[in-house]
Amino acid sequence: MYHRGEEIMTDGQNADAIRSSGKEKPLDYVNAAFLILTPVIALIGISWYAWHYGVTWLEIANLIGMYLLTGMGVTGGYHRYYAHRSYECGKPLQLFYLIFGAAAVENSVLNWASDHRYHHQYVDREEDPYNILKGGLYAHMGWVFYKDMRAVYQKFKNVPDLLKDPLVRWQDRWYLPLVIGFTFLLPACIGLIEGRPLGGLLWGGFLRVVIVHHMTFFINSLAHLYGSRPYAVDNSARDNWLLGPITFGEGYHNFHHKFQADYRNGIRWYQFDMTKWWLHIMRLLGQVTRLRITPESLIIKAKLEVEMRHVEKKLVAMGASERFWVKVRWRLESGRKRLESAAAQYQQAKTEHRRQKHQWSADMRKQWTGNIVYCRREFVEARRRWRDLMQALNRIPHPSAQGLITLTAVFNVLKTRIL
Repeated sequence: MYHRGEEIMTDGQNADAIRSSGKEKPLDYVNAAFLILTPVIALIGISWYAWHYGVTWLEIANLIGMYLLTGMGVTGGYHRYYAHRSYECGKPLQLFYLIFGAAAVENSVLNWASDHRYHHQYVDREEDPYNILKGGLYAHMGWVFYKDMRAVYQKFKNVPDLLKDPLVRWQDRWYLPLVIGFTFLLPACIGLIEGRPLGGLLWGGFLRVVIVHHMTFFINSLAHLYGSRPYAVDNSARDNWLLGPITFGEGYHNFHHKFQADYRNGIRWYQFDMTKWWLHIMRLLGQVTRLRITPESLIIKAKLEVEMRHVEKKLVAMGASERFWVKVRWRLESGRKRLESAAAQYQQAKTEHRRQKHQWSADMRKQWTGNIVYCRREFVEARRRWRDLMQALNRIPHPSAQGLITLTAVFNVLKTRIL
């Protein structure tokens, strides 16, 4: 169940210790046994039990209910609240996160958040706890099979805020009793309602643990291997919409690595992000405040930078002439600046209107509404022209045998209006 040590490291030793810890990693037999035996027990146990005693609706509800509770404990609590502090919440919700996060059997929140912060700090490097460059299986779950040698001489250098939290320290101290009580005894007690405690233990305990484990592990592996990178190309994190529904919205991983403080992973209304919707509900109930949101202008800027890098890479591969390079680059820079400026002005107008509208007269509100409409129109037009330019550049065919870009392709790009 991958629990760690106790000592605190001195300043200046942290990165060296993390790096050196990768050289000698003995097997963690407790972790290995738990990760190997739980799916075996779930598969064999449920098959045998269902064959002899059948399956009831309460057992299915037990599985789904415990999956939702513990999954949200990990994504909403361990991840977005404790690891990234993307919002603030009250003590009752914190206690819920700590109890059902422990029931996910992914370690105490101190250990989990520490590993995750190191992952973001050192992504795709040796110091990354679940480095995808060591292989998909290693990033998925292989890293858990080895002891973290940092535990011998340091602990939680990167989570000083969590060390000050009495509830977090309580959970770390009582982690194993919480696991026993809420991972296994609670679903067994639910099964006892209809006189089937073993069925409750197998469905709501063992099978649910396996599902939640691999839900989390998929983010460490698949979300660094398959998908798109619309916001950043300097790391392996990818947006994978297929992972969204089964990971409570954690599948939009490229956005998360670029804007990790944002409480959302799926920022569009059509992107499945159950954790985001959960936080909206908790805010209505008064349990969540100060949701951190990345300004739309910064999101657009990140996407434009990625698109420009793709275009530049394509033109280099095609052997574009210096003259063509200069003209295309001017259009790219002009279009990017116009779109970024229009997005910033539109965002500023909406923010100012939201902040001041209750203090304005009816005429002033009408005037500002008109201003917002104008800013939005400018933003939409700038975005349309940028897309036209991208489409023209993407239509450039592969170079001819002589390595030249055709005059028609050049004309289609240069005729695109930017300003």
